[in-house]
Amino acid sequence: MSRNVKRKNKSHNLSMELYALLENDKQAMVVEVKAKLDKADIDEQISRMEKVRRYVSLCGDTRQFYCAIAAMTASEEMTAYALSMGFYLIMPSGEDVKITKPTSEPRVW
Repeated sequence: MSRNVKRKNKSHNLSMELYALLENDKQAMVVEVKAKLDKADIDEQISRMEKVRRYVSLCGDTRQFYCAIAAMTASEEMTAYALSMGFYLIMPSGEDVKITKPTSEPRVW
């Protein structure tokens, strides 16, 4: 696990900062953290993941990249939207943390 990952490719005008990156030899998961999840956050994360895919492809990294969004709060509508977009969702549930899988197949970048 790596936190506050910063990457830049000047020749392709790509730069990004990732809150957390969980990775092994075959897969990687970007984790974004939000206090209150809204549609703009989800749409921005889709764009960020597309940028991640472009960057890692330029580096010859062919692993599958997934994304999880950890949020303190989210409306039912935003929860449904994030899951329908292929994200894992991590949220508090009482004294525990609940990880919810996407409603269909997880989105792979």
